[in-house]
Amino acid sequence: MKISVHKFGGASVKNAEAVRNIANILQTQTAGNPCIIVTSAMGKSTNKLEKVVSEENEDKARLELEKIAASHISVANSLELGPEFTDEMWALFTLQNHISDLDARYDATVAIGELASTRILAEFLKLKGYDTCWWDVRQTIKTDSRHRFARVDEESMKELGEGMMSLLNSHKVLVTQGFIGEAPDGSTTTLGREGSDYSAALLACASGATEVNIWKDVQGMHNADPRIFSDTVTIEKLDYSEALELSYYGASVIHPRTVKPLQNRNVPLFVKSFINPQGPCTCIGDFPDLKIETPMYISSTNITLISLGPADHSFVGEDHLETVFGALTKACIHVRMMQNSAVKFSLVFDSDEKKQARFLNLLGERFLTTSKDGLELLIVRHGTSGLINGLTAGREVIMEQTNSYTVRRLLSGS
Repeated sequence: MKISVHKFGGASVKNAEAVRNIANILQTQTAGNPCIIVTSAMGKSTNKLEKVVSEENEDKARLELEKIAASHISVANSLELGPEFTDEMWALFTLQNHISDLDARYDATVAIGELASTRILAEFLKLKGYDTCWWDVRQTIKTDSRHRFARVDEESMKELGEGMMSLLNSHKVLVTQGFIGEAPDGSTTTLGREGSDYSAALLACASGATEVNIWKDVQGMHNADPRIFSDTVTIEKLDYSEALELSYYGASVIHPRTVKPLQNRNVPLFVKSFINPQGPCTCIGDFPDLKIETPMYISSTNITLISLGPADHSFVGEDHLETVFGALTKACIHVRMMQNSAVKFSLVFDSDEKKQARFLNLLGERFLTTSKDGLELLIVRHGTSGLINGLTAGREVIMEQTNSYTVRRLLSGS
């Protein structure tokens, strides 16, 4: 079978009109072939569910959850899905306060968003005449026991996909969730924020799909964020290796772990616009000799710099680094840039007060630390020194790293 995977993010399922648009896209994009639809939570539902988790007052948490449920039911009613489906939605939105571990409770709660959005989409596609089935992705994506940022054994995906494929063999459209998986103990895990792209890649591996399509509100992958830089252009083709570099450095269009499993199986990835499905798009594939002629810019704000050194003022040794990296892993901090000297080790990462506090607590009293917040990390690939000097003119450069194709500058706040 020629199977395609289509991933739709929160903006593409944010309301009834958006759900109807997905049905229209499938008419023109699948040519009647089997497809797997991977969907995120609707709109900003994940952010709202996170607030439910952090709310200590159970009555207030329940009230907030009921508001989120009501918004989903409003969408279902607009799509005319019927009263029985409304009852199903109410039953889905239940407090997870019986789970004592906070991280496990977080995963179980935010996963409701994906479960709800996919139930709505699957039911609507059935109503529109599509031969559709709904699949609980936790039956396919098995993870380790780490909550909030679980790891997946990618090599086992083909075997784990057998149950999903048996269902797809008897239906044309399979609707399932991104972002979530299942731990060995049966609890729900999540793959990290924006992890639905990665889910789509994993399910492509599980199904032997011939292509993956990620639907965004932009026309393909631009050489820079059009909300920050002017005169950006759509990049028509990118080699897997270049896409990996860009995602590693923080390009927001593609989740960092998405590309590698597709590269291993030579499955092309298309980035398309759900606003203009026939417009320009980007193909990420096997183009090793493709010459990059357009400079790529990545700007990340709200960046923190932490500099640390041993409390006894000794050299930074391997034992110190082992402690630091262990603490980073447990605090779920992704390091964007690092630099070391004899007595100091500096880390650059996206600002997050809770993660930073957890990291410092894990370090304990063995280290002295200082921090700076409100910084910007600017990365330019395939640019000239004149270009980056122009982009950073008048700004204090706190840290810089350069290699053959990439210049990274950590800048003071504008």
